[in-house]
Amino acid sequence: MLLEHAEDLANFIQELQAETDRGLPLVGAALIDEKLHKTLESFFVDSKSSKKLLTDPNAPLGTFSAKIEACYSLALIDQFEYQEIGLIRKIRNEFAHARHGLSFESEKIKGLCTSLKSPLPDNSKPEQITTRFRLINAIVCIVLRLYYRPEWVKKERREIKKWVPDSRWYNTNDKQPPEGVGFIGLVAKKIDE
Repeated sequence: MLLEHAEDLANFIQELQAETDRGLPLVGAALIDEKLHKTLESFFVDSKSSKKLLTDPNAPLGTFSAKIEACYSLALIDQFEYQEIGLIRKIRNEFAHARHGLSFESEKIKGLCTSLKSPLPDNSKPEQITTRFRLINAIVCIVLRLYYRPEWVKKERREIKKWVPDSRWYNTNDKQPPEGVGFIGLVAKKIDE
């Protein structure tokens, strides 16, 4: 990792740890959402159509959920990342839609955070592994895995292809289609009355 990126990430982690209970999952999910967006953008054909899918008002891939599903369907994230990001999204949604009073002590939040599978640091003491710590750890692990994903994916960027070389009609009664052109023949049959 480049030094400037490591410093940026260290600052993000510091800010993430200082966030409120509600702010933590919102900010963490926002960075993951941004990385998924950039990954899709790097993979799609460079076109207006691709941008519409991601950024237009009511863009089909404009939501965090849609980006997760698209990235997994296109094999841009693996099964572990897909499941972990899905849990982070659920936790984010719980905090985003709660009117007030939700914290990491909530049974639902505890259950979701306990389901996170990101490896914990080797030197973690049991008293350090709080529900909040599990979420921060998962966010950091996923962000580290996705940090350079857009650059890696760009090497496999899709390009517009011409799937059918020629799609004109040919009357084979007059002459044969050009050499090497695939075609489907239709036979006109007169129906007797």
